[in-house]
Amino acid sequence: MDVRNWPLERKMALPDYCFGRRYPVCVSLDLETDETDWDISEVALPDIAVVHELCIDAAGGFGNSGLLRLALGDQLPTVLAEMARLQPLFAGLGLQGPEPRQRRINFGASLSWSRLRVPVAAQGRRLVMELVTVAPNIMAVNVCIVVSALPTEVPDCLISV
Repeated sequence: MDVRNWPLERKMALPDYCFGRRYPVCVSLDLETDETDWDISEVALPDIAVVHELCIDAAGGFGNSGLLRLALGDQLPTVLAEMARLQPLFAGLGLQGPEPRQRRINFGASLSWSRLRVPVAAQGRRLVMELVTVAPNIMAVNVCIVVSALPTEVPDCLISV
């Protein structure tokens, strides 16, 4: 059955297996000094992406930390102001302040959220990560989200009365 015209809330209530193929979208940065850098994913997200998982891994020397921001964009930012204009991946994720918010990330930190199933109006944009090291140090951060598109077709047996 075609469910393209269904409202978002009704599509999100469908069983998990209706969301089809899932794929990872990843960004990664290695910083060696006190600096700011950005990465953008090679893979674009669907118009309305459903984020099923978020994983963040950080490595570096003892006591190292940085500030991380995740957003959606079409181009790789080159200055902080460009990043500040992008739509956050998840509103409200991170330290209180303007969106996209910064999130402190420490050496050896690992964050893994599964079973999220969060709809994001990505409009074909890509995942953008900003990493700011707060002191001269070496830090490597990898971020991966697992996404799918919204369902467009479901088996008729799901809709039977």
